Amino acid sequence: MSKETSASLNDKVESFILKNRTAILAVIVAAVVAGGIACAVVGTTDAANKKGLAVLDAAEYAFTNKSDSLSDAEIAARQEKALEACAKFTSKKGILGVRSNMLAADIAFGKKDYAQALENYLAAVNAGKKYYTASINLFNAAVCAEETGDMESAANYYEQAAEDKDFYLAPHSLFNAARVRDEAGKAEEAAAIYKKVTEKFPNDDWANAAQSRIIDLQSKGKIE
Repeated sequence: MSKETSASLNDKVESFILKNRTAILAVIVAAVVAGGIACAVVGTTDAANKKGLAVLDAAEYAFTNKSDSLSDAEIAARQEKALEACAKFTSKKGILGVRSNMLAADIAFGKKDYAQALENYLAAVNAGKKYYTASINLFNAAVCAEETGDMESAANYYEQAAEDKDFYLAPHSLFNAARVRDEAGKAEEAAAIYKKVTEKFPNDDWANAAQSRIIDLQSKGKIE
């Protein structure tokens, strides 16, 4: 394959990633909604859970309701009030821990406090490892780890998220695990994961992007 063809393929892959960049960050917002859905799935027969969830629902509503036209100061005030409500439950296990940490993480992410958002997303994972929100939170943790410059952790979180066969962003997440290693100059490791993307998700657009990256790495002599 010529260098010109390889460069063209690489340009297409970069364009594809940029077009889907919003999907990476949109999941951060969707995570809070997913937490709400999880409440219905898990069930809340315990009175303490019901009371705690009512507190979180009220905090989330107060935080998001008619927020489009707020000033920075008003947004900051709402953030602090919501975080106060979350703080009562972030150390708990189960749905309260999941919901409170997801909301706290979303607020931290909005403030660009990626280290705090990362901490809360991981806490949400640990609070509900069997909930379907775990893979969403791992994905979000990976995004935050990238933002903080911890690329090794980011790649690991992306891979862990992709292990959930029901996670709708599994192909994307696995590709990101390869991309992070690729950008770190770990061509062989990246290629192995790119190959996994093509094998596990052969009909997905991310598999096409992964195959293009493999071809590019081969053309540059970085892998055989």
